[in-house]
Amino acid sequence: MSCVYAFGSNGQRQLGLGHDEDMDTPQRSVPGDDGAIVRKIACGGNHSVMLTNDGNLVGCGDNRRGELDSAQALRQVHDWRPVEVPAPVVDVACGWDTTVIVDADGRVWQRGGGCYEFTEQHVPLNSNDGRIAVYGCFQNFVVVQGTRVYGWGSNTKCQLQEPKSRSLKEPVLVYDTGSVAVDYVAMGKDFMVIVDEGGRIVHASGRLPTGFELKQQQKRHNLVVLCMWTSIHLWNARLNTVESFGRGTHSQLFPQERLDFPIVGVATGSEHGILTTANQEGKSHCYNVYCWGWGEHGNCGPQKGSQPGLQLVGQYSGKPRVFGGCATTWIVL
Repeated sequence: MSCVYAFGSNGQRQLGLGHDEDMDTPQRSVPGDDGAIVRKIACGGNHSVMLTNDGNLVGCGDNRRGELDSAQALRQVHDWRPVEVPAPVVDVACGWDTTVIVDADGRVWQRGGGCYEFTEQHVPLNSNDGRIAVYGCFQNFVVVQGTRVYGWGSNTKCQLQEPKSRSLKEPVLVYDTGSVAVDYVAMGKDFMVIVDEGGRIVHASGRLPTGFELKQQQKRHNLVVLCMWTSIHLWNARLNTVESFGRGTHSQLFPQERLDFPIVGVATGSEHGILTTANQEGKSHCYNVYCWGWGEHGNCGPQKGSQPGLQLVGQYSGKPRVFGGCATTWIVL
């Protein structure tokens, strides 16, 4: 199985370590001994879920709103345990206190927010239109299939549609490119950015971060777009750069440091980022993992006063995959 390391906020045992102490260095959360491969890690405000390549889902952390388990008396899931799902899972995303899955039959299910069982979300999907993916942030979710994006949740900043409203209970069509397939949606707390298969930003809505102008970005291509709650980050692999827009009160904006090695992976959490570089050493590679941003819970490594800039948190001989949660950082080997 994949080896999973985690650090950061752990007050509700969302790191799966069996205790509730915050950690500022990577701790082995999943030992990697049963053959399963971790496909994705998704995190809510205080709970974490892990999707494996066999379609199973495991979770840990807060269950006060039914995020993980049907037992209402179970307020915390202390260690990783299976999450009962209606069918094998192909994708998963989390909101603050909710969990949404897409099953192998193309159905969308949601639990949490006070509901202790998975209930089906009726998204008008077409089984012939290919891959179905789900993305979530805070109180919003979107489902992508082909050229269409459907969404539900908070609409107080017109992040889903105009005019604004408190929330949309049922999925609505948010955007349709009409031609080029949507690759993914990057989401902040009050906004979203839709990216097509060419790495082009085709749509952005909601209260967009300061400095980000949609018209200035739409002509660009081959971008990787990532969002924190209050900022947007554009990774250009060809130029080996990351540009940031939005709030930088806690060093969330990418530090403009010269990087001597190519960036091979970037992820973002609620208000911090995770970066992987490939360092050539002779005939082999060494991979460094850095963090930047708001690290008040140790999720950017040991903090000694104000530490703007990139902070090295790990070195590995194999290429790691990185994921970010709500003040949590995840490294998968």
